[in-house]
Formats: sequence, structure tokens, C-alpha cells
Amino acid sequence: MIRRICFTLVSSVLSLYLAGCSTAPQHETPQLPPDWFHASERASLEPTALARWWDRFDDPQLTAAVTRAMEANYDAQLAMLRIEAARAQFRQARAGLFPVLDLPGSASRQWIDVDPPAAAREQLQQFDLDLDEGVSIDMWELALQASWQVDLFGANRARTQGARQQVRAAQAESIAARLSVAGGAAQGYIRIRSMQAQLALLEEGEQVAGQFAHISRMLFEAGEVTRLDVEASAAERESIVAQRHQAQAALAQAQLALDTLLAVPPGTTAARMRGGAGAIIPIADEAIAPGQPIDLLRRRPDLIAAAAGLQGADLQSLAARRDLFPQLSVQAAAGRSGLAVGDAVSSASNFARIGATFALPLLDYSRRQAAIAQADVTGEQAYLAFQQAIAEALEDVEGALVDVEGQRRRQRALQRTLAHRERAQALAHRSYELGEANLAEVLDAQRGALETRRQVVEARAALATAQVALYLALGGGWQGPEPGTAAASASR
Repeated sequence: MIRRICFTLVSSVLSLYLAGCSTAPQHETPQLPPDWFHASERASLEPTALARWWDRFDDPQLTAAVTRAMEANYDAQLAMLRIEAARAQFRQARAGLFPVLDLPGSASRQWIDVDPPAAAREQLQQFDLDLDEGVSIDMWELALQASWQVDLFGANRARTQGARQQVRAAQAESIAARLSVAGGAAQGYIRIRSMQAQLALLEEGEQVAGQFAHISRMLFEAGEVTRLDVEASAAERESIVAQRHQAQAALAQAQLALDTLLAVPPGTTAARMRGGAGAIIPIADEAIAPGQPIDLLRRRPDLIAAAAGLQGADLQSLAARRDLFPQLSVQAAAGRSGLAVGDAVSSASNFARIGATFALPLLDYSRRQAAIAQADVTGEQAYLAFQQAIAEALEDVEGALVDVEGQRRRQRALQRTLAHRERAQALAHRSYELGEANLAEVLDAQRGALETRRQVVEARAALATAQVALYLALGGGWQGPEPGTAAASASR
């Protein structure tokens, strides 16, 4: 019976060791396509050009807005604080690898009522003890004590490496936040320039409509047109005035939104970006070469963060398994202690001690297995998040490539349309002055030209916005790590 119990105990211990020796699940990097599906160019981007993509728009105010946003935006500052929190957690995890040194002290006094036999009383009285009032016993100790949990099987080291990966993930997330802010600032700037250009068009259209309304009144007084023509031309002008007021309100809201993004007082952007008549929507004239999909793993900060998070989760899973191994702790202390019995006996002495503690988990095996299962689930979640981040990154780039190419074609087509519309408007005005066309034809030509010019402005803004989106999708805005670091090491 005893032999069976011993055999069962040994089997349990061996099973714990075997379970502890198992390694954590390993995740492979998802396969990426060798080339982009929609890419028209196969050349690779220069890292330095991609790092400061906003300079390629050749607009000093755009560069200033992006720089200000990356430095002062509240979201970017919060992301930097998350890095500090991750670093603190890393230092806390790393502290478990080193001994703990402290200076404990203790003191106590104990009162004992003593009622010894007569013979013993005579012997105790020679020590000047007042036995009728009891005996007080004082004890004290002051020592320098060190303790160290020896990381024999690497559980604490795995946790420390996992915490280091969390710091890398926080750093990459901070970069991603700053790039998102940079993209928002650039797109907000482009939106404001687009609204200023449209507002300038409306102001120009209002002047033309006012002049045409004046001509219509003069022709009516001369008896060459009807009252209907006068009212129609006046209504056309007022319609443009209403559109101008709406555009001014939208422009003011866009400027306030950029103020908030740049963390500046309201009205700062409006003061810096005055002069809508000369507003030019910046466009990166050079073609944007997307490189290869594999480049995203070392350039996109969100993928780097997801890869580091995956590696950290795998390390935590490994640490949970290593917790099944035996634990060894070493303690050492040196100090001085004292003892006093009333006013009769008093002594003090130096001491030193050293010891070790060995622990093997048995009864809490189920709890540790649950911790392993939880760590494995967290690792699977991190792996799925990594896969999802890669899929979304590929979608972002492919979509941005399609958008840039489509907006370029749209802009060229609208430029040709505008040339036809302006010629038709000029012919209609000339024909109306010669009496060969009616007012409705002139107004239609004027509306068509104004609408086409507005579409040209929108197309230029859409192209610039698509270019910004493509730069962000490619991971531009910072100098990416060299191959073999961050995401590449996490993949290994």
C-alpha cells in the first residue's frame, strides 16, 4: 500500500516535470503576396523619402502643420505616456531576476506573572527580580537581510523578455498614433485649402452673376429682354451667395477642427491660412512607388506593434509553463539581537544565518494549468490580431493605390471637361450679347462651368488626400527599423 502511494506520488511529480518541459505554442508569420495586385510600378521606395513624405508636397505650411501635430497633439502625448507605463512594467518584471536586500528590525516586550514554588523563588530573587509585580522580557533584532528566488528554469526571464516586447509594442503604437495625427493634419490642411479654393470660385461666380444681372437689367430697360430674364439672373446671383455663406461656415468648422488637432487656440489656423483667392491644393507630383508587401512588416508601426505583442504573449505562455518547475529561494541575514529579563539579565550578540527553500507545486496544479490555458488563449488572440492587422494593411495599400490612380484619371478627364465648359460659356455670353441665344442658355453654360471648376478642385483635393492615405498605408512618416528587428524578430 505504501509502495503504491509512493509510486503515485512519483508519477505525479514526473507528470509535472513533463508538463513543465513542454514549450509554448509557436506562431508563424502569415504569408504575404509577392507583389501588389494594383501596383503600376514595381520600384521600391527610398526610406528617406518615405520617412518625410509631407516634404514631397512642397508646401511649407503643410510641413509646419504636420510637424506641429506630431509634437503637440494630445493623442500623441498620451501614446508617449503609455510607453512610460510599459517601461515601468518592464522594470518591475526585471526586478524579479535580482536579489532583494532590506533592513528589517523588530522589538517586543512581554510581561509574565510568575508564581514559582518557595524553593525556586529564593533562587530567582538572587537576580533582583520582583516576582510579585511579574517579569518583563525584552527582545530586539536588527539585521541586513537578502533573499533571492533563483530563476533556475527561466520563468522570470521569459516574463522579463515578454515585458520588453510590450515596451516595443508601446513604442510602435506611439509611432502609429503620431503618424495617424500627421495624416489627419495633412488631410485637414488639404480640406481647408480645397474649401478656400471653392469659396474663391463662388466669389468669382457671384461677381460674374452680378455683372450678368446688371446687363440683364440694362437690356430690359432697353426693351430687348423680358422681366423673366431679369428675375432669373437675380435669382442665379442670390443662389451663389447662399452657397458662399454655406462654404464659409464649413471652412470655419474645418479650421477649428485643425486647431484642435494641432493643440493651438481657436482661430490660429484661420489667421495663418488667410487668402483663399490664392489657395493652392498641394499635390505630390512624383509617382509613389509602393515597394513590396513584405516591406510592410518592418515599416508599418501597427504591424510591428502586433508582432511584438504576439511575441510577448508567447513568452508569457512559456513563463506560465515554467511555473510548473520546482522553485528555489536563497536567504541570508547578518545582524545583532538582544535579550533582557527585567533589570537583572541583559545580553546582546551578533548573528548570521543562511538558508534555502525548495518548493514543488502539487496541490495547486489545476490553478497553474488554468494559467497556462489562459496564456495560450491570449497568444491565440494576439496571433489573430496580427493576422487581421496584416490583412488590413494589405487592404489599405491596395485601396490607396486604386484611389490614387482613379483620382488621377478623374482629374485629367475633368480638366478636359472644364476646357469645353469654358469655351461653351464664352460662346453663350457672346451669342447672348448678339441676341442669338436666350438667357436660359447663358445661365446653363455659366452653371456648368462653375460646377466643373468646383469638381476640378474637389478632384485635386481627393487626389492629394489619396496620396496622403497611400503614404500612411505604406508606413511612411518615420525611419523604419532594419530587417531582422521588431516585427522580423517577433516573426522568428
